[in-house]
Amino acid sequence: MRHGETISQEQLNAAVADTQAELAKIGLWNEGGRLLECQVVWCALPQITMPKAMGFFIHETSLWTPAFLGYAAGHMYIPRWVLWAYDGIFSLRDVIRHEYGHAVAHYYPAMIQRSKRFSETFNGRYFGGHTYEFDARDCVSTYAMTSPMEDFAETFMLYVKHKGRMPAKFKSEAIARKWQFVADLTERIAAGSAKW
Repeated sequence: MRHGETISQEQLNAAVADTQAELAKIGLWNEGGRLLECQVVWCALPQITMPKAMGFFIHETSLWTPAFLGYAAGHMYIPRWVLWAYDGIFSLRDVIRHEYGHAVAHYYPAMIQRSKRFSETFNGRYFGGHTYEFDARDCVSTYAMTSPMEDFAETFMLYVKHKGRMPAKFKSEAIARKWQFVADLTERIAAGSAKW
């Protein structure tokens, strides 16, 4: 996705269908799975409070994402216009994969939001309230360095994109641990579990 690009409803539908098929192959998109509750909503207008967002997931409605504007917790929103493109996210499908990472965190909170294993692996709590220090070599993208939440979503995005096979360019022990966390997480969820 590039600055100023327009995303049509048809492009979004195709990208969502492709991503859901990828999620099905790793066992995360199946009957009875919690991710089925996540709707992907095409926004006719960009999000006013997050103008740089190429997509966003709502964990809860708040002052920044008010319910009276149509936002609902547990859903993903993709704006029609790309006002800004971050490094590390390259396509509409990547954005959707990334946002499904947030959806996994939302629908499986015991495994991520309240998980000691998550905090140890991603160097902080999912909703950590302070700035984190990351070594660029230990994150899969620049955007992943902004918080444990985004580190997880970026790692999840690449895990889904590469069908669980870690690209050779990621050589750090920290990335290997994060990749293994996502692999173990998807295996547990695919087996029907919602906790470690």
